[in-house]
Amino acid sequence: MNAQLVKHKLSDYYYKSLFTDADVDIHSVSLVNAVKSIIGIDFDISHDHLLDYCINYTNSCKSSDAIGVFDEIEIPSAISFATLEESLLSNDYNKSIKNVFSLLKVSDGKHILEFLLEFAIKYNSPVYSLVWSVYKMSLFLKHKNINDSILFCLKYIANNESINRVSVNEEKVVDFSKYVYNSKSIKKILIYQSILNEDLVRKVNISKYIKINISKGVDFSNNQNQLQVFGDQLKYGRKWISLYLQKLSKDKLDVKLIIMLDMFRGALKASGGSYDKEIWNDLNIYLDKCN
Repeated sequence: MNAQLVKHKLSDYYYKSLFTDADVDIHSVSLVNAVKSIIGIDFDISHDHLLDYCINYTNSCKSSDAIGVFDEIEIPSAISFATLEESLLSNDYNKSIKNVFSLLKVSDGKHILEFLLEFAIKYNSPVYSLVWSVYKMSLFLKHKNINDSILFCLKYIANNESINRVSVNEEKVVDFSKYVYNSKSIKKILIYQSILNEDLVRKVNISKYIKINISKGVDFSNNQNQLQVFGDQLKYGRKWISLYLQKLSKDKLDVKLIIMLDMFRGALKASGGSYDKEIWNDLNIYLDKCN
């Protein structure tokens, strides 16, 4: 596949997806990011059907109203990230826009996206996965249209009422070698592993909040010796995921499947060989439950 042509198409799909409404788990923003990463495993593997599915899905999503603008708004004085945090906790979207506009005068958009990721993880908001997709797409596109990306994240964070003011101080390390597969926690563990492997300015705080979040509801007591891993998975590594999707017929493609397979891809990349077999085992459990 032509890398530049694919990047151009994904850039267009992503920008369009910023102006669609959907549930966090199946948003077209996350789909575009997943397709981008899966195609990027090996450009020699043709994925025209994935690109077609991506644009068709995005077009099928409900168009959203304008997500806001930074032009011609009153600039607040003495703004800090703490001030932005307060407005987000109050679910005050308009005030959050003003606060971000002020912060953009002294901080670049990448750092603001990092803060929004930290905020979503700190308060255990389900929006964290969507913000993570936006962050990765922003890196891929070298921060093109970053203001629109920030406004998109603000909208979903400020409109989400699932803010959990975590009071637990216990921290637990993400250990895939001991993780017990659970359909309710697997997504969180996969995304967290990718985030922990990212070179982030706010990594210390983000890592702390992740360790607190998994201190409850995630089981790391697995001692099983037998793992369900196929030879081709060990042979091809992450490329196996790309080949698996290539072989799927169009009617078998599903937004949740594509996004989840990309999460497994990200975890394998973060593993670097340390716990690949455990990740493959969990992926195979997931696929068995899908069939």
